[in-house]
Amino acid sequence: MSQSKKLIVVSGATGAQGGSVVNSLLATGHYKIRALTRKPDSEKAKALKSKGVEVFKCDLSNKDDVKEALTGADIAWIVTNFWDPSIVGQDVKEEERQGKMIADIAKEVGVNWLIYSSLPDTTTESEGKYSEIIHFAGKNRVEQYIRKSGIPNVTFAYLGFYSQNFGVFVPQVEKDNEVVLLFPYLEETDKLPMIDTENDTGPIVAKIIEEGPEKWNGKKVPVAAEYATLKSIAESFTKATGKTYKIKTLQDDEIAKETPFLNNEEAKQMYKWFKEFGYYGKDTEVSDLSTAKKLHPSIKTFEQFVTQNYGKA
Repeated sequence: MSQSKKLIVVSGATGAQGGSVVNSLLATGHYKIRALTRKPDSEKAKALKSKGVEVFKCDLSNKDDVKEALTGADIAWIVTNFWDPSIVGQDVKEEERQGKMIADIAKEVGVNWLIYSSLPDTTTESEGKYSEIIHFAGKNRVEQYIRKSGIPNVTFAYLGFYSQNFGVFVPQVEKDNEVVLLFPYLEETDKLPMIDTENDTGPIVAKIIEEGPEKWNGKKVPVAAEYATLKSIAESFTKATGKTYKIKTLQDDEIAKETPFLNNEEAKQMYKWFKEFGYYGKDTEVSDLSTAKKLHPSIKTFEQFVTQNYGKA
């Protein structure tokens, strides 16, 4: 029966989203998987190869690479990385160019189903007020392009706020036995849709694929477990670690001083968007997290994530 297995291409296969998707698809035993990476010699890539995954060297900015990677695929999971130094450090429009090129090639080579990692259209929904959140709006412009591309089936996954962001995109300052989590503009009562990206993305995508394009064509799917207030996030850390966690709301002068890497319009407008419109904005299709829970009933709450990853030994 192996010759009848569908070939699924997964981009970002050694990253958080793509890696989770590969692992979940692999666990089913139902598919052939072509894992895309720029670094096939990395330890993560070698580990996938040892499990029987086809590891394929591919730079998503290279048209020939993408065409070769998508040729023969039935289904493709595509996530692009705005935070790659070649994009955020050089040309912020490159992610959108990549996404549209991938869509064109997927249509050309006959991919039947493209599942794309998208985000809300922050520019349009805010009526231009927050026009600099390129890593949100750019992905959404690619989504709109894909919808008009003529690919037979298309589905869009909307990842929530990564539980893995703490200590990376969410700075923390520790002194004695107290840890302060720094958030531009957001206060204790504000909420974020939380997702353990590395472990809970894949099960949702694998279930969508199992249920088929007839059910999911054209749909948007939230990938988040719950809306957690910043207060509850701090409380979860406190409970798991025994240290006291607190939230500090930063205003403009403090952002420049305490978190200089967030002192840019892209990041500041993103947090203002979260504050005013909520992470998912006005779109009820993606703001209803019950869809994710139905697809993945054991999806972890933020407290479960923190207990598992930060809990006292």
